Amino acid sequence: MERILEAAQQLIAEEGIAGFTLSAVAARANVAVGTVYQRFADKTDLLVSAQQRWLDEVARTQREEFLPAAAQQPDVVRAVALYAERLAVLFRDHAGLVREFVVYAAAVPALRESAQQRLDQLARERCDVFMALPGRPPHITRGRILFALRAVQSLLEWRVATSPEVEDAAAMPWDTVSRDVSELVAAYLGHDA
Repeated sequence: MERILEAAQQLIAEEGIAGFTLSAVAARANVAVGTVYQRFADKTDLLVSAQQRWLDEVARTQREEFLPAAAQQPDVVRAVALYAERLAVLFRDHAGLVREFVVYAAAVPALRESAQQRLDQLARERCDVFMALPGRPPHITRGRILFALRAVQSLLEWRVATSPEVEDAAAMPWDTVSRDVSELVAAYLGHDA
């Protein structure tokens, strides 16, 4: 099953969902097409599973790398800002795959719903970590952190989903995006309103 999901992710990133077929996945995974059909009802089922696998990888990366680094920060504002910056790097490194998931989620309800449930769960888990950091000012509430995390996610989804032909997106290099989302989070959370 892991080989099939890995092959699916590779094909989506390289060929896009439009060129993604169950037979191509089977060939890439070096398994029979029937094996793919035994495990997945159809293309949508495999897409949802591949997306969930990627989101599980994101969760693991965040748990193992992002959150420990963020927890080392002297204040919660810097911790969340660093998290946003590293999330931008993750989106950059997997832009092709994320682009396909984001674009097709608009047309495939099962893809959109499963992604939103998992992303909401991840945001709540990350928020719990930030809420537990020592020295958190009272104005930095769970709601403000969740809002900041969802805003960053939306900005990053826009960046990966926007066609390179769109002048504004092409003019915004990933280094700038990474820095800007970090600064936006710091400004938003640092403001006591």
